[in-house]
Amino acid sequence: MRKTILWKDAFQAITHSLGRYIAIILLIGLGTFAFTGLKMAGPDMRATGADFFNKHNLADVTITSNCGINSTDRMTIRNLSEVKKATFGYFQDVKNKHNNDTLRVFSKSGDLSSYELISGHFPKNRNEIALSYLLKKKYRIGQKITFTKPGILKNKTFKIVGFVKASEFLDKNQIGQTNIGNGRLTGIAVTTPSAFASPVYQVSRVTFKNTQNLSPFSVTYRNRVYHDQDKLQTALNKNRADKHQKYVTMYKNQYRKKAAEQMLKRGISVDPAQIKVPKNKIKIAYPSYTISGREESQGYASYRADSERVEVLANVFPGFLFAVAAFVSLTTMMRFVEEERTNIGTLKALGYSNGAIAIKFLLYSTSAAILGVILGTSFGYTFLPDLIIKAYLASSTLGTGYEINFAWGPLLISLLVALISTTVISIFTLHQTLREQPSALLLPKPPKNGSRILMEHWSWLWNHMSFSAKVTARNIFRYKSRMLMTIIGVAGCTGLLVMGFGIRDSLQGIGGIQYSDIQKNDVIALRSSNVTKKEQNKLDNLLKEKGIKQSNAIQYQQLTKHIASSGSTENVMLMVPKSNKNFKKSINLRERQSKKKLQLTNNGVIISEKLANILNAKKGSTISLKNSHGKTYRFKVNGICEMYLGHYIFMNQQEYEKATGKKYVTNAYLVTMRKHSSAFINRVSRKLVKSAAIETVISSSANRRLLGSFTGSLNEVIFILILISGMLAVVVIYNLTNINVAERIRELSTIKVLGFYDNETTMYIYRETIILSGLGIIVGFGFGWWLHHFIITSLPPDVAMFDPNMYPMNFVFSALIPAMITAALAIVVHQKIKRINMLDALSSID
Repeated sequence: MRKTILWKDAFQAITHSLGRYIAIILLIGLGTFAFTGLKMAGPDMRATGADFFNKHNLADVTITSNCGINSTDRMTIRNLSEVKKATFGYFQDVKNKHNNDTLRVFSKSGDLSSYELISGHFPKNRNEIALSYLLKKKYRIGQKITFTKPGILKNKTFKIVGFVKASEFLDKNQIGQTNIGNGRLTGIAVTTPSAFASPVYQVSRVTFKNTQNLSPFSVTYRNRVYHDQDKLQTALNKNRADKHQKYVTMYKNQYRKKAAEQMLKRGISVDPAQIKVPKNKIKIAYPSYTISGREESQGYASYRADSERVEVLANVFPGFLFAVAAFVSLTTMMRFVEEERTNIGTLKALGYSNGAIAIKFLLYSTSAAILGVILGTSFGYTFLPDLIIKAYLASSTLGTGYEINFAWGPLLISLLVALISTTVISIFTLHQTLREQPSALLLPKPPKNGSRILMEHWSWLWNHMSFSAKVTARNIFRYKSRMLMTIIGVAGCTGLLVMGFGIRDSLQGIGGIQYSDIQKNDVIALRSSNVTKKEQNKLDNLLKEKGIKQSNAIQYQQLTKHIASSGSTENVMLMVPKSNKNFKKSINLRERQSKKKLQLTNNGVIISEKLANILNAKKGSTISLKNSHGKTYRFKVNGICEMYLGHYIFMNQQEYEKATGKKYVTNAYLVTMRKHSSAFINRVSRKLVKSAAIETVISSSANRRLLGSFTGSLNEVIFILILISGMLAVVVIYNLTNINVAERIRELSTIKVLGFYDNETTMYIYRETIILSGLGIIVGFGFGWWLHHFIITSLPPDVAMFDPNMYPMNFVFSALIPAMITAALAIVVHQKIKRINMLDALSSID
């Protein structure tokens, strides 16, 4: 019977303070929701990707060569001890005869990097073709497709028999570069190997032995692939000289044979072996091999970076949100125990044990913690990861077949924090209370003694303050714990809002800065090798056409740097202008903070800021980078420039020749159009690629879309975090205000009896909340500034940098939300104060 009364009393404690009970559940629930949701989103994304890669046996690296992959190369690849499996195939870039679509047609691969059939069937003969499922809206099964220049394809016309998803291409928008059309691929296609006529293969796909059973997103995996790739590159490079000699001999024989046939037609018989081949007629490029790991695939690298960006947010945002929620829950439970002093004294006087008395507080706190964790995890393991993954997969070919997994770690951590901030604190506070005598507990706790505050010593200020202002000032400093609780609670919410809005600001506008203020060129046109004088003259005339505003000749190379700590291999674009003066019209080299213009001198190179951060380089440092053949170059850094996408290194001709030991020659052009619309850029790009002197073009609009893909999906995630921060602010401010009113009910009743109107009574107590909320907002600005700086330097992928500046409107919005919540809750408090029963509140328990 005695136990029944205790349990009944425990349940009544919940119903009598339902608002506070629900507030604790919501606080714990919000913290758990953000923590579990963000913690699971990254692993869920990586698990989805890993399953997709395993299902299609995605190759670790792909190998291509400008001279094809012959039998010697195949033997070299297969005989390398690190290679587990290697397959070989063909591909050809083609252009649709009836529109401007450019496709890369692959021969159907074997076991490695397989294709997923979306509809129809795979090609069964050389007349059939399957297109990328991304082209479903433009083409249909049964339709015929004709290509203008089939290259090594035996047919020009194919019948479309299906649509497929290629495991090698994860990005819907960034398929790749080509040397036809406007320089960018529209999509991919697949047909049978018998559809190709080539004595050599164009591509090899390879898996390594030591990467099995490793997470494809791990640093260990990337480092192992890098070292195996390096060994493979070294082995293949040994074939270059012999391969070049074979092709030169083959070309000479063909030239002699053709020349002998021409002379025979004129009636002159000559032995082909006696014909001398002029050196300027031998146009055989020196063989080179390009080995690309998965990281070189833009879609793959972006997907990995996306999952890691969520991890960065998961390690910071929920921690602070949980800390604020736990702190407010902690103070709420301490206040609950204080309110129950009289009941505790009564139960002690009646002879109940400490354990029996604790039942109420254990039930109240533990049930609130568990219900909060259940509420938070039920959405945190499903809704939030689902929302985040959908946002990131919007630009990926992985589609909707993603995995939502469960892990005990986040759940147990959430439960532990929830129980510490409720149950443990309530038991600790109860233990302190139970040490007092029942007679002391049955008396109301004496109010804190008033004392002079610092402001009273400033007579010039104190004497000019109103009575209400003096009372408010004294009460703020009289209840120091409540003051700190309110300031910290509001500061935490404001700081999270400042961080969220700050990240949003950092993402917006960087595309405009990058491609309007810094990189003003629209395309980079890469010149073909062995260009004749006639072809060069045609190109020069083309670059002077009305549609082109300016062009700058440069030396353009792609260098690499392997970062062992992250396992990533960063691509660094080297640019050396022919004219430093004209180069400024295309690339605005400047420092980010001071906007000071940077000059290319003989004292070193200028590198982009993100590259400097990754390499821990500063002015005066020496950095080393590798070229495509594995040769290492060393450069002295003379300046660091503003750049938000990509890694760049700039230098003048003298510095280039000194660092590389090569004579300076130009091989590309920075081209700026008079109109910057995509249609106009594409039209001019097609003209450039059509000329024999240009191999391909790299459009800045593609990079702009890439930057957009980095920021677009992240914007949605940040919006969710801002929403969660706003919800937390509502619960925190409401709970703190509620505690303030409940704690001072007798005080409020007294001033009502003394004749204060309801509005005056509300402002008597709420003025303190307004002032403390204002202080909390100011403290939150500083906290949010630091949090934003920490995240914005950790959040971007290795290849990009976000704007680290903070803007005034960020602080305005971050202050408005808690201010509006505080103002709205004033109405709730006013209604509550109007309903106070003064007689009950002032009745003595003596």
